[in-house]
Amino acid sequence: MNKSAPPTETESPAKTSSTKPPVGRTWWWIAMASLVVPWLSQPPLGWWPLAAIAVTPLLLAATQATISSRQYAVLYLAAVGYWALTLQGLRFANPLIYPCWIALAAYLAIYPVAYVVVLRRLMRLGLAMVFAAPLAWVGMECIRNYMLTGISAVMLGHTLADVPSLIQIADLGGSYAVSLVIVVVNVAVVSAWRWRWCSTKGSADAANPFTPSIGSVVTCCIAALVLLSATFLYGRYRLRQPTQPSTTTIALIGRNEPVEYDQDRSRELELFDAYAQESIRAFQSTDETIDAVVWPESMFTGMIPWMAGRGDGAMARELGLSREEEQAMTAEHRKRFQFRAGSLQAMLAASNGPQATKPDIIGGCGVIDDGPTTKMYSGIVHVGAEGRVVDWYGKMHLVMFGEYIPLVKHVPIVRDWVPKNLGLTPGEHAKRFHVGPTTLCPNICIETAVERVAINHLRELKADEGGLPDAIVTVTNDAWFDDSSVITHHKRCAQFVAVACRRPILSAANNGPTAWIDSNGRVVDELPQGGNGWVIAKPSLDSRTSLVMTIGDWPARVCAIVFLAALLRPKSWRRRG
Repeated sequence: MNKSAPPTETESPAKTSSTKPPVGRTWWWIAMASLVVPWLSQPPLGWWPLAAIAVTPLLLAATQATISSRQYAVLYLAAVGYWALTLQGLRFANPLIYPCWIALAAYLAIYPVAYVVVLRRLMRLGLAMVFAAPLAWVGMECIRNYMLTGISAVMLGHTLADVPSLIQIADLGGSYAVSLVIVVVNVAVVSAWRWRWCSTKGSADAANPFTPSIGSVVTCCIAALVLLSATFLYGRYRLRQPTQPSTTTIALIGRNEPVEYDQDRSRELELFDAYAQESIRAFQSTDETIDAVVWPESMFTGMIPWMAGRGDGAMARELGLSREEEQAMTAEHRKRFQFRAGSLQAMLAASNGPQATKPDIIGGCGVIDDGPTTKMYSGIVHVGAEGRVVDWYGKMHLVMFGEYIPLVKHVPIVRDWVPKNLGLTPGEHAKRFHVGPTTLCPNICIETAVERVAINHLRELKADEGGLPDAIVTVTNDAWFDDSSVITHHKRCAQFVAVACRRPILSAANNGPTAWIDSNGRVVDELPQGGNGWVIAKPSLDSRTSLVMTIGDWPARVCAIVFLAALLRPKSWRRRG
């Protein structure tokens, strides 16, 4: 028997052994710290210096000599508590969301436990923690950003959203790059602390295969210092690079209007009127000529969604109309929509500069596409200065359980029970809106909260002959989440997208982040959360191209493959371990 072999360990919570330690006081402290410290480092408190120790509870858990299934269960329950607290704002959207909120927390809690399992296995294979920990963390976050449509909110790197000099590396590897640096700093903290602890306890941890040596501690500390210094210097260099002024002025309109899934006609008209009046006040407040006004998601519908398609499809069959009758009805509907938009433009022009210029309207609006089947979209409609709809964009990345339920169309009982707007159709392509000399890439709601979606939109547009747009314009309706920290998380996602794409972001929100964010991720101007008003933005043009826009997130995907391989653990890995 090889006496130097490390003690056998059950890597999965599903396995038990009588030799496993009970859940002791130390483990309870680790579990509670894994809940409290990351929560304090993120909104609503946002104590970003705590990012330096936000991962230490999980790293300490991974370096225990053995872990029992009960200890894993306690760690999982703590993770459920963390995610339930962090995303508690989701529950305000609708009573139907309550079970979805708890289910989402239970699902996301799997990742911290899986991270501990994977990290232990990588270290048992001989990979030093200073390499294994960031690799596993990036892989874990990448999987979370793809699994079940993905969620990029509350990534570890987002803790530093308010420290511009430390987030500029997001143009190299997205939010993953910032998370990687934070994890390396956490590894240095844990290594130094454990070495100090073991040296005072003598041989107490002699049987622990993860006990650090003085050499490994020095290596971890040097790696953290070098990486953190390089990140800061790169950030300062990027922040000093100049941008070009823009000649386009855009008004972002935001209000705090309560909304419901099933709103009656009068409420939709009230919303339209409230935003029309706010827009008029915005134009009256400045002497500048405003080129475009942006309304939040769905606020421009006002009982008249935009009708796309040729008017010879499913709607005729449903209403019993001939092809000619349906086309006439569609044409009349479009005429009404554009007449209303033109009337609004005329009112805004009365206060728009010395020449009374009619502004473009970029409004979040429902879109109905009548073809062989009737499709409904959460969309953005671009109305040109002449009062005609130039183009429209259909939201490509829908919110699961918020805008669609998987397989709901195939279950008649459920289909008749859920609200109608849970049956939206995803859009097909990214779009480019032209406002004078400036081009804008439209996004809607969660599309800036799932980082890869916004990045892929720009990469798609970069590949065509029009090149990269000058800015991203996003509209959202965050009134579903009351005044919770979910809104701040959404804004932080947009800040990182701005850095990753090196494009300013113009966000108009109903009770959400109505903000002008520059291409360095800094908030230039914004409305206070829950307030009514506007932001007049003149986004600077940035000619820089980021590495992320060139290669995408492939480095993170490689880490995800390693993470999954360690989690599934092929037989050859088991024999070596």
